Amino acid sequence: MAGPAAPLRTILPAVYRSPHKPPIPVHCAERRSKRRSLGLSIAYILKCSGPPPCGACAATNSECCFEPLTDKRRKLTRKAAEKDMESYRHVSMYLISILRSGKEDDVNNLVKEVQKASSLDSALADLQSLVSREKS
Repeated sequence: MAGPAAPLRTILPAVYRSPHKPPIPVHCAERRSKRRSLGLSIAYILKCSGPPPCGACAATNSECCFEPLTDKRRKLTRKAAEKDMESYRHVSMYLISILRSGKEDDVNNLVKEVQKASSLDSALADLQSLVSREKS
């Protein structure tokens, strides 16, 4: 026979992590639904497929929310993105040429133009107008 049995370990009550708030018992906790709304926009639900009003929206008499510039499958979106990239490229080349080999007065005028703009978008628009004037 084996030797004497080891004494049983005593079980202590659970220690609360916060002295002010006891843990929520498992049997009282609310069970959350596993099915949740995906929060899809109405454009995906209605399958808007073309310029307003599309066929699906016309059939249901609802407002068409199709945005052609956000639809990445269309050529129009690609052409708009290419046009923007070309415009940014021209502005960048203009800035680099002024900063690299321009006169000090040209650089100071460029800095003043950018600083007097109210926002980054307006500064970019001002620079684009300068580039278009330089091309002409």
